[in-house]
Amino acid sequence: MVKPLKLGIIGAGNISKSHLEAARRTGAAVPVAICDPLLDRANQRQNEYGIQEVYADYHDMLAKSDIEAVVVCPPNHLHHVVTIDALRAGKHVLCEKPMSFRADWAQSMVDEAKKSGKILQVGMVSRYQPTVQWLRRQVAEGSLGWVYFARAQYVRRSGIPGWGSWFTRKDMAGGGPLIDIGVHRLDLAWYLMGCPKPVSVFGVTFAALGPSKQGLGTWGTPEWDGYYDVEDFSAALIKFADGSAISLEAVWAGYTDPSSALHLIGNKQGAQLIDDKVKIMTQVDKHDMDTMVSMPKNSLESGFSGQMMAFRNAVRGEAPCPAPGEQGLEVTKMLAGIYESAQKGASVAL
Repeated sequence: MVKPLKLGIIGAGNISKSHLEAARRTGAAVPVAICDPLLDRANQRQNEYGIQEVYADYHDMLAKSDIEAVVVCPPNHLHHVVTIDALRAGKHVLCEKPMSFRADWAQSMVDEAKKSGKILQVGMVSRYQPTVQWLRRQVAEGSLGWVYFARAQYVRRSGIPGWGSWFTRKDMAGGGPLIDIGVHRLDLAWYLMGCPKPVSVFGVTFAALGPSKQGLGTWGTPEWDGYYDVEDFSAALIKFADGSAISLEAVWAGYTDPSSALHLIGNKQGAQLIDDKVKIMTQVDKHDMDTMVSMPKNSLESGFSGQMMAFRNAVRGEAPCPAPGEQGLEVTKMLAGIYESAQKGASVAL
């Protein structure tokens, strides 16, 4: 049996519950300490999950607590500095997505992980879904042939989180739906394609509904005395060195049908992820044929559970890290490039 991790949680917001539930379900980690400057929130998590230690300052937790790994899940603008401090303190790190919204910050995280010899895993939780793992094997074995194009969408009709909070402030979040939910679909498409090297991006962003408080969702806590200066709709085309490309749409709010579709188009077969099924599209005797392959049901819980077990296994040397900082850095470069392209109105080389 693989020994569970002694785990600390930095940031006690909503997403911390997903990590704590994953630790409880899998037994892959024992949460020993939790930290948040809002002590009431940290105390609530302590009571919910039986955590021994509570801190207001993560520096104190890193210095005093008997932990060997941390989950970093404060607001986005803090990911890089907290991760670097944790690595320097000798802790392995599972950093929530996005790894960062600046490529230079992400690079500094990767550099520190190499220097420290500790694991830096990025929270690309969608990679661990049963359908994704099955489809990744199909692509790796060549069943789809060369996957030359992917169409990835994460589109909400009305889903702006926490209006006025850090979610909608560029200096704290780095952006809107592109960096919040688009990161999941971009990473997933790129991962399934085998992580080809990105070479250029073209992107557009819009803020059509959010500034006037339209299209609001239920995630996060609104701060009505705050402000909104990020996009609510984004689209991009990412090109890769092998000639392949990804079309991406990430939308918090828009007058369109919701979608979390992901299509892979290869020169032998195509595939579409549909909830807990994979639709395979091909030809037999010159006739189009579709086959539905059912999997164990996808869920947010299965993704976080798989991620926590993978993190433990990487720390214990049982398996390679499945979402290393180097891959998170490439995703960060793509996201930052899309924002730069949208600002310039022109394609950007990576």
